[in-house]
Formats: sequence, structure tokens, C-alpha cells
Amino acid sequence: MRRRGVRGGWALVDVIVGGVILAVGLAAVVSIAQRALAMQQRAEREVVAAALVDGLLNEVLATGVVEWQLTKLPEGSFDAPFDDWEWTVEIKAQAQGDPHRVVALVRDPVGTEHRIETLIAPRPDNLPDPVRMPTTPIDRQARYDALQQQ
Repeated sequence: MRRRGVRGGWALVDVIVGGVILAVGLAAVVSIAQRALAMQQRAEREVVAAALVDGLLNEVLATGVVEWQLTKLPEGSFDAPFDDWEWTVEIKAQAQGDPHRVVALVRDPVGTEHRIETLIAPRPDNLPDPVRMPTTPIDRQARYDALQQQ
């Protein structure tokens, strides 16, 4: 009878040690999953910020740096669904004939700033806006049909 009682005590110790090891393992898995989720959310914000700052710089380029300074505000927020994102554009003129230094800053909802600095040359004075329409019409349906036949 005595041997059985001692043996039962060791079984209980084995179960307790196994439970502790399992708890430590689960805590490590939860911690890793939590960090992975945070990294994924940060990566998503960086992708959105890159797209927004690219669009902002393209708008400055299409408008022209001088015209942008005269007609647009230096800061604001984006339209929906990104209305909780803010932007700032700072344009600094350089020496005569040099391109302007343009700094575009996008601030995400968490408060992280994504900043791009580039140079954009001003448009020459007294030149009309270029015609941005194709010289021949684009027949998208014919192109699609041609690709389908291949």
C-alpha cells in the first residue's frame, strides 16, 4: 500500500510540471502572435502612407510647385476613407534656376509621421498646360478582344 501512495504523489508532481511547461509555451505563442499582429498593422499603415504621399506629390507635380503655393493650403487632411490621416506640404525655393525642395509629410491616425523629401522643378512661365489626351482614341474593348483571342 505504501508504494502506491508514493507513486501517486509523483504523478501529481508530473502533472503540475507539465501544466507549468504548457502555460509557459502558450504564453510564448500568444506573445509572438501579438507582436506579429502589431507588425502587420504597422506595415498596413506604411503601405497606406506610401500611397497617400505618392498621390500628394503627384498632385503637387501636376499643379506645379509655384501654383501649389499660391492656390493650396500647406496642410490638411485627406478625403474619406482616410479622413483621419493628415498631410503637410512644405515647398522651399532654391537658387535661381534650381528645382524647389518639396517635403511631404503624412501623419497616420496613430501619430506616426511618414516623410518624403524631393526636388521638383517649376514650370516654365508663359507656357500653356500641355494637352494630356492621347492623339488617337483608345479602343479598350478591341484590345481586350485581341488578348482573349491569343
